[in-house]
Amino acid sequence: MVNLLTADLNLLVALDALLIERNVTRAGARIGISQPAMSSSLQRLRRQFDDELLTRVGSAYELTPLAQVLKEDVGEILRMVERTFDAQAVFDPASSTRSFRVITSDYCLTALSGKLMSLLQEEAPGVQVHFDAVTPLAVDRIKETLQNADLMLIPKGHFSGFPHTELFTDNWVCVTGADSRERTLTIEEMRDARWARLFGAEVASTLADRKVYDLQLGERTDVIVDTFLMLPFAVAGTDRLALVQERLARMLAAVAGVRILQLPISLPTLVECAWWHPSKSGDPGHQWFRRLVARAAAELEPVSPESTSTSRVAADHTAAGPQVA
Repeated sequence: MVNLLTADLNLLVALDALLIERNVTRAGARIGISQPAMSSSLQRLRRQFDDELLTRVGSAYELTPLAQVLKEDVGEILRMVERTFDAQAVFDPASSTRSFRVITSDYCLTALSGKLMSLLQEEAPGVQVHFDAVTPLAVDRIKETLQNADLMLIPKGHFSGFPHTELFTDNWVCVTGADSRERTLTIEEMRDARWARLFGAEVASTLADRKVYDLQLGERTDVIVDTFLMLPFAVAGTDRLALVQERLARMLAAVAGVRILQLPISLPTLVECAWWHPSKSGDPGHQWFRRLVARAAAELEPVSPESTSTSRVAADHTAAGPQVA
């Protein structure tokens, strides 16, 4: 049994970084130490556990079976330690220097950033926010993702079973670079057109993309991008189509030089939500931060004149919400 009085608990911080980054240099940068120092920590950890922890497979490193078991435990232990030392009867945003990590799409950050940054500057000038891009892998490993972040901003329908707050809604439209008026597409145009898509694979697409794919209306994909902000620019100057959130399309139409086309089919309304791990529900600082994000969302303008309630704040859903097909 390890004697905690003599054990170097700083190695847990190094171990957590190594298990997340799977790279000595990046792990060192993550916690602010040099590559040689991190290499030394890795050697000590290998002796401690009598296990390689990281093994080279081709040009990359993979976790050993023991390291995979350790990954979730170590992260949770460190978060418990942080909460223990940061514990306060109340959370004072005006004096706090706490850092929050948010995983989000560029679309959601573009929609919220102006309102959110303004509120942060006014109410919590010392608070830091670290934004990470959402990826298909982050969604596939949702439990691990939520354990390692404060919030994940992603629409309903990709997973369920975690507490969340509904932020705002949006509609789907098409954009094209073709010189045409703003109008409604036809089914035939959708079927015959070339498309630009996010990620490209059906399993990594939006719910709206999946429905278009199921209807066999957008099978001629010849441009694939990694972010929503790229989509309007990927069709600029061409007759390609791209499926984009209406809010984002109206922000970028003039900049990208694209036209907005209404869809001839019904697609699921996008319901953007903030999700978190249930272990954080009672944290006063976390409660304040997610309320702040919801307030920023409530200040958004409706996406279209006929929308009467596209921006709203909902109560926290601490139980599993319904899966959106």
